[in-house]
Amino acid sequence: MEQELERYLNDHLAGSSGGLLMIGHLIDTLEDPQAVDFFRQLETDVEEDRRLLEHLLTTVGLQPSGMLKTAGNLTARVGFLKLMWEGFEPGRLGLLEALEMLALGVQGKRLLWRALQEIAPAYPEWGKINFVDLEREAIRQRDGVEAWRVEAARETFTPAR
Repeated sequence: MEQELERYLNDHLAGSSGGLLMIGHLIDTLEDPQAVDFFRQLETDVEEDRRLLEHLLTTVGLQPSGMLKTAGNLTARVGFLKLMWEGFEPGRLGLLEALEMLALGVQGKRLLWRALQEIAPAYPEWGKINFVDLEREAIRQRDGVEAWRVEAARETFTPAR
């Protein structure tokens, strides 16, 4: 059972590596100051979540996996190449798809916190971690990414008049 938990948490760590890659590129590409501010804060939040996931692993005697982190980075970079080809500029499909992938990733994080909330009683080492608040924060983050995704859809698919 511990192997499954270790793998699950490491899979989320690997996914966050891809998310950070995407967020960093959005920060470098987007020109809207509000978008840049939002994604800078999201980047900080995801980095904090990564540290928390590593803490969750180590407090119950499990280890972060360098191999899975590397695999996550590689997978993210391969997917990222397709999005780069599509273009990250406003009005381009790559930006919309990047935001969609990011929204899905943040939703996955929300589901992670919910699952961990359910099993937390079996891990007294996690007693001070408020998984309900973590889930609420993930919802806020997802809703923020979704707002930018909808804007990107408008810019991508609305015909110029």
